[in-house]
Amino acid sequence: METMDKRIEAFLRDILALEGKHSNLVREGVRNSLAKYEKLFRNAEANESMKDKAAEACDGLRRARVVDEMQRRRGTLTAVHLKIVLSVIEGPARFPSKDR
Repeated sequence: METMDKRIEAFLRDILALEGKHSNLVREGVRNSLAKYEKLFRNAEANESMKDKAAEACDGLRRARVVDEMQRRRGTLTAVHLKIVLSVIEGPARFPSKDR
């Protein structure tokens, strides 16, 4: 479980580093991070039939961590940034960039 926490915290650091950038760059960066960390979770799962479950777990953990951080930073510009991030996580078009 500790490994998962480290990956989720690394995801959070990555998306927080996008704060202050143009919203299109934020959205693209979030999509790239989503793909990157989903791949890490899938690759860490040795059982081929459980790779989709690992990706689902990753999705839930990322979303929960972003929501938690939004609540902690309520009323700040970072909370507004995290709201954009959450819209990408929950959005219908969660496709990675062409580079992924």
